[in-house]
Parts: sequence; structure tokens; C-alpha cells
Amino acid sequence: MLSFRIVQPKVKTTGCGVTDHSTVLLQCLREKDVLVERYSVPDRQAARKVPVVPGDIWILQVSIYGFDRKGVPLWLPAFIKRAKRRGLRLIVYFHELWVLVAPRMSSAFWLAPLQKGICEQLVELADYAFFNTDFTHTWGVEKIGSRAIYSPTFSNVGEPGQVKAWGERKNIAVVFGSEHARRQVYEYVTPILAAQLASNCIERVVDIGAKGAWLDEVAHALRPHQFEIAGTLSASEVSALLTDAKWGFFNTPWGQASKSGVFAAYATHGVAPVSIFDDVGAYPAPTHYPLPDTHFVRRESFWRPAEEVDTLSETISRRVFAEHVRSNQLVEKILEVTS
Repeated sequence: MLSFRIVQPKVKTTGCGVTDHSTVLLQCLREKDVLVERYSVPDRQAARKVPVVPGDIWILQVSIYGFDRKGVPLWLPAFIKRAKRRGLRLIVYFHELWVLVAPRMSSAFWLAPLQKGICEQLVELADYAFFNTDFTHTWGVEKIGSRAIYSPTFSNVGEPGQVKAWGERKNIAVVFGSEHARRQVYEYVTPILAAQLASNCIERVVDIGAKGAWLDEVAHALRPHQFEIAGTLSASEVSALLTDAKWGFFNTPWGQASKSGVFAAYATHGVAPVSIFDDVGAYPAPTHYPLPDTHFVRRESFWRPAEEVDTLSETISRRVFAEHVRSNQLVEKILEVTS
């Protein structure tokens, strides 16, 4: 019987992108009666506690800043190489590669070549590697050909098999995510939200996430329109709310949106994602998925008259719901390539 070991940076009890991703993988694999354990490996010392058993399959969750505070875990490729010599197979899921955008005088900018070298070593050690953006997948194909597989981040707040039709949803816009993400959303789109609330395109804005006094300022800016502060909710509560909503705002640059758990949550609940940006910024432009006004609504497009916004958003909602990769699809692919 196949035995999997998920090796990741520190498992955070409060949750984080990688921890949540691993938790869903654990659940999906166990539902298929696969033996699987997870190991918290934030440093070289913790790596010694991972059993190396010939024939095992490791799923290495790569976010290099999780393995080293400077993002340069020089010990990691050597550790993986020694383990592979003892007969295990390796799946690498790249959550992050090297730093792509950083101020020229920052340590991240100058350490990026070292980070890239580590990523190159890891991908060459992989039997198969999964990538969550167009750019990283293209790089993976250049390195290992068809053993590089594209798989955007999946939702960690549920993945309904069926969702409400657009006409059955309420005219609700959701802002979901970390405090930083939500603050940035409001910074960019509060005037648009106010205008579309006034036009009756939107009937209510719902904020999901940790509460803070700063939200009072947002509520004041949107008066007299409805602004609901839902606070921190369970995954099932978030899922139920998204099932009713039409729009969800996200702050991830276009070329990185497919690595966003927030974008994935919107996509798999049939919510039309709305970008707060006007362009791709300093990151590589998406070439396949997700594309502007195809898989998400551009900020500029959300300024349109209410009827046009609704028509465009309905089309995007259906398309992104159909095309976004689910967790069970990733697990099925992992089992396929390791069988």
C-alpha cells in the first residue's frame, strides 16, 4: 500500500496558506484510504525527525521562507537528496519560487539568485512537481518537461459541487481575507463600492475576517449604504455566505491570483472575483489562467452600468466555477502519477 508523508514548514495551529493546503490534502488522501502523515519541518534539526522509508512518497510543500527566515534554506536540497538515495519518491508542490519583486536595496532582492538556485535543485530532484501559476509552471516545464503539472491553489473553505444560479443569488459583494488584504481592497475600491451601492447594483457589502477599529472608517465612507462586519467565521459559515453572494474582491496581482486561497474560494463557490488592480503590475502577466474579464472582473469593468456589470459577472462566475481546479483533482493526479 502506498504511504505518503507530507513535509512542510512549521505547521501553524492558527492556520496559514501552506498549513491549510496540507490539511485538505491529508483529509482527501485519507478519504481514499491512503496512509498519510504530516511533518512540521521549519529547520534542519526538525528534518531529522522525518522517517525515511524506501518506497514512501513524500509531498514536499515548498514555500522557502517557511524553511528559513531569509528564504535561503541551503540545507533543504541536501536533505531531500539524501532521502531520495534511500529509495523514496518525491512530489514537490511549489507554493512559492524565488522572490520576483523586491526593492533593489532589500536583502530579498540580493538573495533571490540563491533562492532560485535552491528551487532549481528541488525541481530537478522531483519525480513530479506541481505549480500554481502560469509563470512558475512555464519555468517548471523548461526544467523537467511533462513532469511539471499546473494546479492552482484550491479553496480551503469548501468546494461545493453545485452552487446557486446567478439569478438566485443576492446582490452582495464580499471582501474576504487577511487584514492587510482587506485594507488594500478598501483603499482601492471604496469609491466604486459606494457608487455601485448607490446605483443598486450592490445591495450590501459584507466584510469577512478579523475585526478592527479601522472597519469603522470603511463603514463611515459607505454610509448610508449597508456594510456588514461579519468578523472571523468558520469555513462552513464562510462557504454558506459565499454561496449567496455575487461578487468577491481580491488583492492578489493578476499573474499571482491562481495561488490565492481567497480567489479559489470565490471561484469554487460561483462568486465572480473582482480584482482591485487595473493591470498586472510588476509580476508576469497570466497567459492561461486566470485572465482579466474572462476569469475575473477588472476594477475598470466594475465601474460599468449595473446591467453590464451583472451580465459580465454572470458569465465569469460560470466560467471560473467550471475551470478552477479542486482539491480532489489534485489528489487524483498525485495518485495517478505515483501509482
